[in-house]
Amino acid sequence: MKHNEEFDLDDLPEELKGDIVPEIDPAKLFDEKEYATLIIGSDDTSKKNIANGDLVTILVSPKTSREEKDEALIKLKENNATTILVSAIQKTKNLKQKASLLAACWETGLDFSKDYLMFVELVNSSDFLVSFEALTVILEMDAEIDSDTLKKAMAILKSNKTDNTNTAEAIKHINNKLNA
Repeated sequence: MKHNEEFDLDDLPEELKGDIVPEIDPAKLFDEKEYATLIIGSDDTSKKNIANGDLVTILVSPKTSREEKDEALIKLKENNATTILVSAIQKTKNLKQKASLLAACWETGLDFSKDYLMFVELVNSSDFLVSFEALTVILEMDAEIDSDTLKKAMAILKSNKTDNTNTAEAIKHINNKLNA
C-alpha cells in the first residue's frame, strides 16, 4: 500500500484484523457494561482537550485497571482539567460513571470551588454513590467559600425531599462553616 492511498481494512492480514479493529456487536452498543459513551468538550477542541477527554474516558471505563486510572488522575491534575471534569459530570446520565467522575474531583485535589453549588445539588441525588462522592468533594475542598454561596447551598440542601444521610452531613458541614 502506498503512503498516499486510503487505508483499506481488506489490506490487513486476517490474523491482525481482530486485534486492530475489534468486532463490534451493534446490540452491545447500548449496553452500559460493554461500552461507555460520554460526549465531552466543545467545538473548539484543542489537543489538550482531546487528551483530557481521553483521560476522562479512562476514568469511566469498567475495563480500566486501577493503575491506569491513577495515571489518568495524575495527568488530569497536571492539566488542571477542572472544566472538562465538570462538563463530563453535567453531561453523563449514567450514575455509576457520574460517581466515578465525582470521585476523580476529590482524588485529583483540584480546586472546584467555583462549582460548589453543583456539588451541593448532587449531594441531594437519590443515588447513594453520586450523593456520597459529591459530599466528599465538598468535605475535601480547601478553598474558602463565601457566606452567600454557603447560604444558597444550605437552601438547596434543605429543599431535598428524600431522607438522605449525605444531605444531613453536608448541612452539618455548611453550618460549621457559616458559624466559624
